[in-house]
Amino acid sequence: MDPFSPIKGKCTWWREVMVDDDVHDITIKPESKRVRCTCFVEGFVWTHGAAEVPKDCPESLHCRYFIIAG
Repeated sequence: MDPFSPIKGKCTWWREVMVDDDVHDITIKPESKRVRCTCFVEGFVWTHGAAEVPKDCPESLHCRYFIIAG
């Protein structure tokens, strides 16, 4: 998943990226792998299990800018 491309149908600044440690870990079920979700409104970042990723950014009405995460 390209972390710098918007996800269609979600907040313009919403990004979903699999946590690197979980990508190739076969002991973690696919729905339990962690996804780092970012909507850069005051720098908010959330981590959810793949099965629990929100429909859209909780702050989607307030998205103003995008900061590239290091």
